[in-house]
Amino acid sequence: MNKKFIFLLIMVLLLGTLSQAQAGKRLPPNLLGSMRFGLYMAENNLFEARFILHMKSEIGLTSQQEKKIEDMMLSYEESAIRRGSDIKVLELKFASQLKGNRIDRREMEKMVREIAKMKVDLQVGHINYLLDVRETLTPEQIQKLEKMKEKFRGMLRNRMDKMDKRGPMMPPPPGAMEENEDDPPTD
Repeated sequence: MNKKFIFLLIMVLLLGTLSQAQAGKRLPPNLLGSMRFGLYMAENNLFEARFILHMKSEIGLTSQQEKKIEDMMLSYEESAIRRGSDIKVLELKFASQLKGNRIDRREMEKMVREIAKMKVDLQVGHINYLLDVRETLTPEQIQKLEKMKEKFRGMLRNRMDKMDKRGPMMPPPPGAMEENEDDPPTD
C-alpha cells in the first residue's frame, strides 16, 4: 500500500510539472535540476531522510536510527533554509547593483564568486548530510532500499512504456465530453 502511494505521489508530481511545462507556464527555479539531482543521489545509494523515514517499517529502522535521522534532517533543513536565504539576499544585492548607472566590475565579480561559493557549500552540505544519513543504516537496510529502488524503477519503466503506446496523457479538449454524452464509450 505504501509503495503504491509513493509511486502515485511521484507520478502526480511529475505529471503536474510536465503539464505546467507544456502549458507554457514557468516552473519554479531549479525544480527540474533538483529532481535530477535527487534521482542521481538515489541511484548512488544516497536517499533522502524523508524517504527513509517513510519506509521505516519496510526496511526495519530502529527507534534509535529513526530519532538520529530525524535530528539530522531537521538540523540540515534549518541550515539549508538559512544558507538558501543568504544566497537569495546576495542575489538581490547583485541584481540591484546591476540596475545602477555605474557598474563596478570588481565588485560584481566578487559577488558572483561569493554566490557561487555559497551554492557549492550548500550542495556539499547536502551530500554530506545524505552520507551521514546513509551511515546510520545497516548494510541490510541499504540493500532493502536498493531492492525497492529497482522495483520502483521497473514499475516506472512499465508505466512510461504504456504511456508511450497510448500517446500523451492529456485531458480531452473542451467540449469534447459534452458533444458525446449520449454516445456509448468506444475503447
